[in-house]
Amino acid sequence: MKAIRALFVIAALLVPATGFGAVGIFDAFVFTSLNGGGLSFYDIGAATGNPDFQGSTLGTFDRFTDTLQLGGQQKSWKNSGSDVTGHTIFWRILELGGGFASVNMPFQLDLGGGDQQWGGDSQGANGNPLELSSNVFSGLLNGTYTLQVYTQISTNGVDAASTVFNNNGGSNFSASFSLVPEPSKALFGMLGLFGLFLRRRR
Repeated sequence: MKAIRALFVIAALLVPATGFGAVGIFDAFVFTSLNGGGLSFYDIGAATGNPDFQGSTLGTFDRFTDTLQLGGQQKSWKNSGSDVTGHTIFWRILELGGGFASVNMPFQLDLGGGDQQWGGDSQGANGNPLELSSNVFSGLLNGTYTLQVYTQISTNGVDAASTVFNNNGGSNFSASFSLVPEPSKALFGMLGLFGLFLRRRR
């Protein structure tokens, strides 16, 4: 009889408790705004009709006249005593090294059952302003660059880690872009050099 009771105790310990609290991230996106225009969404942990940010080429831009800003939107789940207290997206230019800059993702919608939507866009944001980064191109010279992003949620630490990451398994999500001078500016520069060459020959 004692052996049977011991087996029941062991079995109970091996069965996971369904009420154990936890949090997680699903349907995560990064969005970009070119020259202050509309938002373009990319998947970074979602499976939608949007293009994947990972491995994408964002385009070729004029570093003198174009600006690019970014933000994020994602959903989180929670149960039991766990609570999600904040969402953040981080970004950097890989070739510059150094740390990541951050952009806040305010609370947007309660989806029910502990699911919530947070984001820096204005969708369902209850009057929150658009949350965008500084100009990604700022201070960059001509060339091709890698834009890296990852997201995280902060929690109350109950039955869950205080920070939960969405970072592509630790490698971060990466997309590339190229910067070139405006053709007219490049032409003027070449004409200037040609004029200087002619003056020296005289």
